[in-house]
Amino acid sequence: MIAAPSSRRLRIFGAIAVVTFIVTFLHLRPQWQQFEYGDYYDRVANYFSRPVYDNTLYNQGNEQLVHKHYNTSDPCARFPSTDGVLLVMKTGATEAFDRIPTQLLTTMSCLPDNFLIFSDMEQQMGPYHIYDALSAVDEADRARIGDFDLYRTQQECIVSQQSCIDAKAQRQSAWNLDKYKFMPMIEETWRMRPGQDWYIFAEADTYVFWANMMHWLKKKSGLNPRDKIYLGSRSFVNNRPFAHGGSGYILSGGVLRHLVEKHDNLTRQYTDQGTRECCGDLLVALALDEHEGIKIRQTWPMINGEKPTTIPYGRNHWCEPILTMHHMNAEEISTVWQFEQTRKTDRVLLIKDLYDSLIAPKMQDIREHWDNGSDDVCYINRDPEAQERAGGRAKDRQKKEDEMTDIEKEAWKSPENCAKVCETEISDGDSGNKEKQMERNCFQYRWHDEVCCTAKSFKLGEPKSKPSDENDQKAKWTSGWYMKGIHDWIEAVGECKKPAWKIPEL
Repeated sequence: MIAAPSSRRLRIFGAIAVVTFIVTFLHLRPQWQQFEYGDYYDRVANYFSRPVYDNTLYNQGNEQLVHKHYNTSDPCARFPSTDGVLLVMKTGATEAFDRIPTQLLTTMSCLPDNFLIFSDMEQQMGPYHIYDALSAVDEADRARIGDFDLYRTQQECIVSQQSCIDAKAQRQSAWNLDKYKFMPMIEETWRMRPGQDWYIFAEADTYVFWANMMHWLKKKSGLNPRDKIYLGSRSFVNNRPFAHGGSGYILSGGVLRHLVEKHDNLTRQYTDQGTRECCGDLLVALALDEHEGIKIRQTWPMINGEKPTTIPYGRNHWCEPILTMHHMNAEEISTVWQFEQTRKTDRVLLIKDLYDSLIAPKMQDIREHWDNGSDDVCYINRDPEAQERAGGRAKDRQKKEDEMTDIEKEAWKSPENCAKVCETEISDGDSGNKEKQMERNCFQYRWHDEVCCTAKSFKLGEPKSKPSDENDQKAKWTSGWYMKGIHDWIEAVGECKKPAWKIPEL
């Protein structure tokens, strides 16, 4: 059957239309992918991988000190070479997954395999291995010593440690177990990574300022790592000096090599002694004294046991460079790392820089339900009941009544009276006297329950819980800062002409 001319024309037109559509589709398809879908997916990818963010530390008052934006594209760009230095970090199974990840995301992300992590249980954290320091302790000792009960409980846990163990409830048990890690950790460190110049021992809540640390060790300390050297922040137990472990301590390669290679059974000896001592960092000092004949060289305040909110800013804590800080929670570690990353200068970081950038923008005249740590000099109601409530520390620092001014005698009565102690320390006639300002001894105060205490330094502190009865004025914690006095002292001191590097001393 022959189709009508009109029908043939429709078929031909339809075929041409189909071919045209196919050709057009094939021609435009790559462009759709490139400009529509490709652009869309690029925008989504860029959003999630964007390396530049608003700097959350940028505030009114520190605009000249930190950048407005935080470029995360190359976090190790200004990180120093750590050749010849090994970080040895100590943690515990009950805390490791709360504390170590932030360390690995910040400073330790720039350490190229220059660290070891020890705990009281072998664990794996992503690609990072955590070694069990206590596996080197004799099995008979672990069975005999009651402090190892927690160790056995951890080993028997078949799920996550947090599911088996209440970290807060077991805090004292974890502390008791902790002291047995130190000596086996020291021995295993040398066996696993011998031949380093310096070994920095720190804890999971210790922050290391690596740029300052490497600059000091390599250029400013004048120390030879082949010598027997033990550095840290000095503490005492029964008049026996040792380097506080939480602040971090440093051993030279020379002393670590001799201690481990020339003396056998260190772990066994000090495991037994640990049952009679409070702390593992003390055991380290005893071993170095007994076997190597060396004692700690004081390196405080550069090696420091405080953190930005608790450092006593002022004399001895201003022009000194900072090497370590302690008691840093995960958020605080991240904050200080962010500060280091966004500083507008790469000069040596001084303690005053922490104040200027992180603390000064938050300072104000008064805060309720706050403890700023004032406890250098105290003024307490003489009533026997008030004296009893005050507690031993405040009473020990109580100023004698015959040495008080009239204002000091009234200081315990209210926060307002307490504030006057600092406000009136320097008379109006001496307000322009630079020497008087530099010698100021009252920068802030704290009032609670008829106890007024003042401080010879200034620090931010931390919040206190509100009392159950908010109408009970005595139960409130009130802290205040004499901001004029702080500003006058800073102005009198002036700019730090050069870093006040600490010379380690016996």
